[in-house]
Amino acid sequence: MRVGARTIGQALGVESRSRRVRWVPAVALGVLAVLAVVVIVRRPDSGAAVTETTSTSTTVDVRPVPVPPAIASYVTPDAPTAVGVRTVTVVDPTRGTLARGEREALDDRPLTVTVRYPTAGMPAADDIVDAPGLLPAPLVLFAHGYDISADRYSVLQHELASYGFVVAAPEFPMTSTVFDGAPDEYDLPEQARDLSFLIDALAGPSVPPELAQLVAPGPVGLLGHSDGAVTVLLCAFAPRFADPRVGAVVAVSGAFDTFGGSWFTTADPPLVAVHGEWDEINPFSSSESLVDNDPGPAMLVEVTGALHLVAVVEPANALAVARLAAFDFLWRLSGVPTARDATYVTADTSPLRLVSDHD
Repeated sequence: MRVGARTIGQALGVESRSRRVRWVPAVALGVLAVLAVVVIVRRPDSGAAVTETTSTSTTVDVRPVPVPPAIASYVTPDAPTAVGVRTVTVVDPTRGTLARGEREALDDRPLTVTVRYPTAGMPAADDIVDAPGLLPAPLVLFAHGYDISADRYSVLQHELASYGFVVAAPEFPMTSTVFDGAPDEYDLPEQARDLSFLIDALAGPSVPPELAQLVAPGPVGLLGHSDGAVTVLLCAFAPRFADPRVGAVVAVSGAFDTFGGSWFTTADPPLVAVHGEWDEINPFSSSESLVDNDPGPAMLVEVTGALHLVAVVEPANALAVARLAAFDFLWRLSGVPTARDATYVTADTSPLRLVSDHD
């Protein structure tokens, strides 16, 4: 028997021939005692049970288990990549959908979802339809505002995806402008439930085949604007709707809403509240109130000189908000050590201004 390229005697430090002669039998007996397997057999001629020994050897593989590469090691806001895009429709059979325009009431709730994700290639302004995914990436759900479509925020979504995230944006059936008929603002509770359903649909075992292997396991980020911000706030902080899989929230031009009862506990996910300085729909004080009432980690960031929609669709603002959200999600969802400082730096870099924060 050999250990590496040496004999057992050498492995034990035995050098002289005479000492090796005395040690080898004892060592050999010890090794055989460890490796011996006692087998009870019955001889067919006598029927008597006898004990026989046979030896075996076991090879233990001590090589480290390979760790799958994390996308944050390759793709960050400082090293963006190209963006792929796919559109899927997922259906929640447990909830119905109200009639709207020419659409009759439905017994289920279909959601059309645009999914942007990192793909191989140099960063560019256009999405690449049906491109292969680069590596599994954290999931971020984006919630659009009232009486507008998710596509209106495409610059923000594209940029965030290029930083290493799977960004899924549903068209809410009662408030998106892609559907006919007057929108219904009172559908907000169902939109919060839509987000939880989408976590199941996009990150669970029944993910559509075309999206398989895109989403990395782990906590999910939420990002929303206006009523979409209220939607993500409900899904993260309202007791009736809060989903424990949410790991971080960025709410742009949001506000507190009475849907879902009292909000906020110290166990809630961290919040970044972003708000246009001159928001004409939801005043800046709306986000001030959110941060002041949140006892957990919370940050208030101003988009200088911006109105309600301008805060996220004007290209310079959209890029700044996407960068802030990306660093915050890298910090909160992926645990990237350098992302914490980068979040604070980005939050206080024009056109953004860090107003307040607390842990």
